[in-house]
Amino acid sequence: MSIHTRAMQIYVAILDTGNFSEVARREGMSPSSVSRIVQQLEQALGQQLLYRNTRAIIPTEAGRLYGATFREVLESMGATAQSLRDRSSEPGGLLRINAPVVFGHKHIAPWLGQLHDRHPALKIELTQTDDFVDPLSAPVDLLFRIAPLQDSSLHVRVVDTSTYHLAASPGYLSRHGCPRTPADLLSHNSLVYKGVMGPQRSFFSKAGEKPEPLALSGSLLSNNAETLVNAALQDAGIVMMPDWLIGELLLQHRLVRLLPDYRVAAGPEQWAIAMLYPPTRFMPLNVRVVIDFFTEKFGSPPYWKYSGHDPSPVPGRRKQLPNGP
Repeated sequence: MSIHTRAMQIYVAILDTGNFSEVARREGMSPSSVSRIVQQLEQALGQQLLYRNTRAIIPTEAGRLYGATFREVLESMGATAQSLRDRSSEPGGLLRINAPVVFGHKHIAPWLGQLHDRHPALKIELTQTDDFVDPLSAPVDLLFRIAPLQDSSLHVRVVDTSTYHLAASPGYLSRHGCPRTPADLLSHNSLVYKGVMGPQRSFFSKAGEKPEPLALSGSLLSNNAETLVNAALQDAGIVMMPDWLIGELLLQHRLVRLLPDYRVAAGPEQWAIAMLYPPTRFMPLNVRVVIDFFTEKFGSPPYWKYSGHDPSPVPGRRKQLPNGP
């Protein structure tokens, strides 16, 4: 029994459209040629594949099962061909990346020059938004997301866990004192992030304890994290921010970490920094090289990580970041 790939493609197209004439028009063939291909398939398989009348084309049970098999064969062959093309070609064309606004500004944009030098035929479209983006429906090839990891049909490469710190400038602390417990924060001025779900929540716990929420408030609410950090640098108050945003400032002593004996979080769940892309049998070459590039540049642990022990940067790590944090 010999069945050509072309015949499989034509048959699957008939199942999708339910119309011989439409398939003939798309393929540049006559309807009689399409009908002849189906007849040849039926003869080769020894099975009737379709019920045909003036109103509809309906697959028989054998036709439905063979249609499913043909789809699997065609998809597998296409994926194999794409994989082989990827192995022998250079990345190029358009890759659409979506990232949170501030993370994109601090940890993606500064690297794009080096990415271009490494893959000059690759074109990047970077969209930065703090709105939820569904890569299964949005025009995006690679998504950077900072959120609790959930069960998903997406492929995920985790970069880091988002560790929060409570911090203030030396100037603020010299005038207002240093809080010793979470309850002390209620008598301090907090600079609070406010997103679409309202003011950011704060959770505090010690090792082995259940996180306890605390509502922080103060003179400034903003939906822009950098605005709040800049205000903290000007001695305006206390901020709760992730280390990917303020790790450098803590290392430079421009901000001072507060309540080091407590774990600080924005919610009861652990947040992850991850790169996500839609499910495919084979990862597209453009996506793979960009994921590998940022994984290399971020490092392990990432260069923004702040351990709380006031370490010096790892030699050769931070100096590689161009014009960045």
